[in-house]
Amino acid sequence: MGNSILQFKHPSRVPQVFQNINVYGKDKRSFDARKSDVEWKAFVSRSGFVREDELFLPDTLLQQSHFPNCDLITMEDNMLPIKEGEAVNNCFHLHHPNPLHIFQLKMEVELELFLKYGYFEVGIPKRNDFKLCELKLNEPVEIKINGKTDSSMSSGRARMYKEQYYIFNYLGQFTECTILRTPLAPVIKEVPEKRKEVDLLKTLW
Repeated sequence: MGNSILQFKHPSRVPQVFQNINVYGKDKRSFDARKSDVEWKAFVSRSGFVREDELFLPDTLLQQSHFPNCDLITMEDNMLPIKEGEAVNNCFHLHHPNPLHIFQLKMEVELELFLKYGYFEVGIPKRNDFKLCELKLNEPVEIKINGKTDSSMSSGRARMYKEQYYIFNYLGQFTECTILRTPLAPVIKEVPEKRKEVDLLKTLW
């Protein structure tokens, strides 16, 4: 069977999310030692794509309970290899805040991105929750943040450091999509070179 066209019950906004997370120990505290680990590279993507103003999404979305009524669909690509069956898209409702990784997505006049701090998700130093930016059509934004979690003698866990880099690129609002049957042929996605930066990196001691 070929691919099928699915009409959405509500027009859906679609942001592309690129994710690059590096967790390291004290042996890589020097930036030169981990420079290659945090560089953006092209993605081998299976999350879907937009081509000539048409939206293409994997059929795994049909398994998500929110999908029939959602009005926000993320396409997410991670620098780390995904596991078989791992979700690469999320579906949300825009009438309330939606948690996504270390963020919240809200809809007022524009699609808005907020930081949602958590110790285990980000580490210290603590940051306050606040509005990072508005996501506007084809205006990519990169968010940079880092932190550390202290060692725990009781669990035997050493101090760990974490750098997180995200790029959000709002691709538009769609009334339908083409459902791609899995397994999907991989698509190469390039990280947009021109992008706004929100730099929340701190010197870690």
